[in-house]
Amino acid sequence: MSDVIRVVDARSAANTGRGSLRTELIIKRTLQWSVLVTALVIVVFPLYWMLVTAFDPPSLSYTSQISLLPKRLTFSAMAQLLREYDFLLWMWNSATVAIISTLLAVVVGTLAAYSLARLRYPGRGFLAGVFFLAYIFPATLLVVPVFVILSVLGLTDDYIGLILSYLIFTVPFCTWMLRAYLTSIPPELEEAALVDGATRVQAMLLIILPLAAPGVAAATIFAFTLSWNEYLYAFILMTDSTKMTLSPGMTKLVFGDIFLWGMIMSGATLMSLPVVLLYFVAQRFVVSGLTAGSVKG
Repeated sequence: MSDVIRVVDARSAANTGRGSLRTELIIKRTLQWSVLVTALVIVVFPLYWMLVTAFDPPSLSYTSQISLLPKRLTFSAMAQLLREYDFLLWMWNSATVAIISTLLAVVVGTLAAYSLARLRYPGRGFLAGVFFLAYIFPATLLVVPVFVILSVLGLTDDYIGLILSYLIFTVPFCTWMLRAYLTSIPPELEEAALVDGATRVQAMLLIILPLAAPGVAAATIFAFTLSWNEYLYAFILMTDSTKMTLSPGMTKLVFGDIFLWGMIMSGATLMSLPVVLLYFVAQRFVVSGLTAGSVKG
């Protein structure tokens, strides 16, 4: 009889243990989902409100009765923005400057990263430290000296000066990012090509760069985003309204304490579309580029 009682007690304890584990698992998953949903709301809500304000009639942007759901959607603010302001010209200027500066940054950054990752020469460690220092140094602290230098060279209100100023922070970024990616590629592949008679340039172009394509794509996307969204240098260096890029051009929609919220949010929506599409198309390259160098072997 006592043996039966012990068996029953053991089964009851096991069932109780499984029930407590199941309860703990449910509580854990509930907390995880609560944190994820809260974070998602925090991230997505500003974007949602931007879209609502952009496609609401401008009169609703100033009402004291806030509604989370749009009452009626129109393109009036967007049409007014395109009709009364040089928004398309600003977008063209931004695209021109961002594309050229990105191409230059990626080419220079790739060559510099290959040099730091593969070649052995005196001062290589010091040069790597200089690139890292330039990478973490706040670009805002260089505004005054950059403006003085470009003023002496006569490159203010000039796309060349703006592109050169963008290279200050895009080249170190691309260099440091691609250096980590190139370091993760086995050097034996390149050495085999050199043994077979390939030159260093051929080995880099035909062996290393195809393998480093995800890293190069990720660096390109991030460099383009930095150039596309940059405000401070463009605001200070470009004073001609016909040469402005999007970020400083959007300040034309603010008059003292009057904010044209409908057109501002419409402009922000149109401005974000190229970057969103670029990330959507190449998101797998962004992920692989971010994880470059995290695992070796």
